[in-house]
Amino acid sequence: MSLEIFAQEFNLDSQFINVYVMTMNSFDNAFASDVLGDLTLVQVAIGLVATYCIVFLGSCSPIHFRSLAALVALLCVALAYSASYGLATYLGGKTAGIHSLLPFLLIGIGVDDAFVLTCAVDQTDPRDSIENRMRIAFMHAGASITITSLTNVFAFLLGMTTSLPALSNFCFFAALGILMLYFTTLTVFAPFLVWDLRR
Repeated sequence: MSLEIFAQEFNLDSQFINVYVMTMNSFDNAFASDVLGDLTLVQVAIGLVATYCIVFLGSCSPIHFRSLAALVALLCVALAYSASYGLATYLGGKTAGIHSLLPFLLIGIGVDDAFVLTCAVDQTDPRDSIENRMRIAFMHAGASITITSLTNVFAFLLGMTTSLPALSNFCFFAALGILMLYFTTLTVFAPFLVWDLRR
């Protein structure tokens, strides 16, 4: 007779005491099933954000349509995720089920940075030189991207102080991911935007 069946029979016979069987394995299984159940929703959400980025980053005119720039913004997210994951595991970070939400976090921040930078470029004078347009755009959008990225990094670094190991490791991975995303936005997306302006 298994322990679970014994507990059920005992509960039927007992008037004042109920016995419930719980093991650490059952807790891990329940947590994993919850995370994996949400994983499909996260993938759908990532697909919707990517589609939104591709459709709305530029206008629908053949000149200002920036589907390639949107794909490069998504590439920056993938590069930042890969780099941060590799660096974090190299530095001793451990992964848990909650780490599957990290791409969704990074895609939201990465797409936001791409929109801020692209809108700043679009608000410059199109007759001006590309170098001057990028300089003006970075004067307006660069501070915004830098402040929000650094604030997010420090918030997640502060979150590493929690006593929960899975949450602490998630905050470590997220802080590195946002930092890498900031660098890929400046070194990959911004130069591509220069090429897109020349096009």
